[in-house]
Amino acid sequence: MEHLQNKFSFEEYLAEHGTLTYRNTGTSMLPLIKQNRDAFTVRRLEKGEMPKPKDVVLFRRYSSTGDVRYVLHRVWKKTGDTYVCLGDNCVNAERNVRLEDIMGILTEVNRKGKIIHMTDSGYRFYVWFWGVTRPVRIFCKKCRIKAVRLAKRILRRV
Repeated sequence: MEHLQNKFSFEEYLAEHGTLTYRNTGTSMLPLIKQNRDAFTVRRLEKGEMPKPKDVVLFRRYSSTGDVRYVLHRVWKKTGDTYVCLGDNCVNAERNVRLEDIMGILTEVNRKGKIIHMTDSGYRFYVWFWGVTRPVRIFCKKCRIKAVRLAKRILRRV
């Protein structure tokens, strides 16, 4: 996900308007959100509000150079004072996400013109199914990654 193309940062826009609708870049939230096709709406995280496991949150990630990237991932669990977040299409979790870096919570996705609210029964089933199948999906994805790496190594030697 990239910076807003205008004068506002995500933080400023959410503070002023309360919600932010945006088209992401990246594949970390597939199949829920497809890059350059779907839009999502996030509402501002209110003071004192705590994200719950399975909420999809917008948070800041800081690089080693201090650059800020905005990330939209699902809260997997809360550990002490921080959160563990994981994109639906990711293998590795984002650990130590601080509450002060979480700016908003996903409220809806516009997929091909159809609005999906996070309260819809179909979405809740998706979240349940995605959580239940997570260990198998991650195992399969890791196997695929290793197989591709091995194939590349073999092809380089040929």
